[in-house]
Amino acid sequence: MVVLVSRRDFVLPHLEWEVFNEPVSITTVVEQERLPKGQTCILVNRDENYNLRAVMKFKDPSFDRVSGKSKDILGSFAELFDIQGSDSKSLSYTLESAVFGDIEHEISAETGFSGTATIHFGGLRVKTGNNNKGTHLTEWFLNGPKDHVFSRITNRRVFRAFSRERIESRDSKLDHIETSLEAQKSTEDPFKIFDYVDTPFETSSKRVDFLKIKTDNLQFLVEKVPDGIGPNWSSNLAIEYRKTWGGIPDVAEREEILEVCSFVFGRQLLQIGYTLYDQNENVVEAYARDPWGRTAKSFCSKPDYPPVNIEAIPSLHKAETIISKLLPKYCELGEPLCFKEALWNYWISRQMPLGTNLPILAAGVESIINRWFHCSKSKSKGLYLDKEEFGKLLGDEIQRIGKKLEGTPYGKKITGKILRANEFGMIDNYRKFFEEINLPISEKECQALTGRHKFVHGGALFDKTDWKKVAQQSNTFETLFNKILLKLLDYSGTFVDRSTVGWPEVQLN
Repeated sequence: MVVLVSRRDFVLPHLEWEVFNEPVSITTVVEQERLPKGQTCILVNRDENYNLRAVMKFKDPSFDRVSGKSKDILGSFAELFDIQGSDSKSLSYTLESAVFGDIEHEISAETGFSGTATIHFGGLRVKTGNNNKGTHLTEWFLNGPKDHVFSRITNRRVFRAFSRERIESRDSKLDHIETSLEAQKSTEDPFKIFDYVDTPFETSSKRVDFLKIKTDNLQFLVEKVPDGIGPNWSSNLAIEYRKTWGGIPDVAEREEILEVCSFVFGRQLLQIGYTLYDQNENVVEAYARDPWGRTAKSFCSKPDYPPVNIEAIPSLHKAETIISKLLPKYCELGEPLCFKEALWNYWISRQMPLGTNLPILAAGVESIINRWFHCSKSKSKGLYLDKEEFGKLLGDEIQRIGKKLEGTPYGKKITGKILRANEFGMIDNYRKFFEEINLPISEKECQALTGRHKFVHGGALFDKTDWKKVAQQSNTFETLFNKILLKLLDYSGTFVDRSTVGWPEVQLN
């Protein structure tokens, strides 16, 4: 007899994917003023886009929209609160930042009164009762990169074991034997051969499915989640941190790692939670959240556009080399130069219709430029003249103008405009920024920068717009964004030029 082992048989789900992979029934809910009185149960699951959904069932007929929701005041925000409870497995749950949605009542002859209420919430925290310290943490993501990015091998193995018990009575055993069949297979004793010799003693699955990222003081793994767990419309991903690899970074540091990985992979990783484990691989705590955007399925169907070629070649770990190189510089400059905000605009622009994506891309670039002129690296500080020199040359005249305008309806505003005359305009902002970071730009890149204007200022007449040109400008602007970020992160290799037919690899100047 030959036993066939499927790929799923090589997976321990709690180690390979978030613990929230099946619907949860919170059967015991901690009472509080905002909840129905008496018997209450909350059902939590994920919908077709992997968003969390919760429905509360209750028996309290007095619980309605007024008691369950904040008063409907125009422009107000609902007051959020936490809901706590547990299930039959003694797992404790917290629905964080919850608020009620639709509340419905129903009365039937068979069951009497019953009510349901949808619950909107920010995240689901799960405690297992394991009091051991967490030693490693894995974050889970949708929308991961394709297989060709990974360059290192994981070997998963399943061993068969033999057990024999001789039972004398209900409470007594004569003997108990338990042995690995792998050990029996390797023995030279001819009597230790079994009738089911064709059954695999050990089965294994080798797969190229992870990257090892290493900086001076930190190491972590970026892993492809095995097929068969998680939504099948996504390439699911995990990032694993261990204390023995340099520690578990805090939330802000992990967000920076996520941002760099997303940028290099050319697709926005959508976080859906994490799991914290102890040294024996037991779950200490888990957290589940919605993926960003509400339409994860659509996100995951889009192609990836990495800024550089990261296709793995044997013995050449491109993706992990690039991430390891860019990450320290990103952590150094990310906050002062608003990289997070710039990348949010970058990803959002990918979801926008052609043309309207240009102002969003421009907002990403301009958030970096504006911060650049406020940092110590800028020589000009975004001014035509040094601030002190400008004041010496024109300060007295501006004061006299201000006095002449006193009492006029817009005197202060006119004076303010004169004071700001020393500041670069937007085009000069771009020009001086590229000069200061030593990044020459081409004529077609200049045209892409100016092409955003008509979409920003309402000058785009859709039936008269050259959409082919707009598409070219969009590809050029996105490529320019990539070049800017790569340049600021001290990258010195080639990049993928998507502004040119054939998408050639070009050396970054």
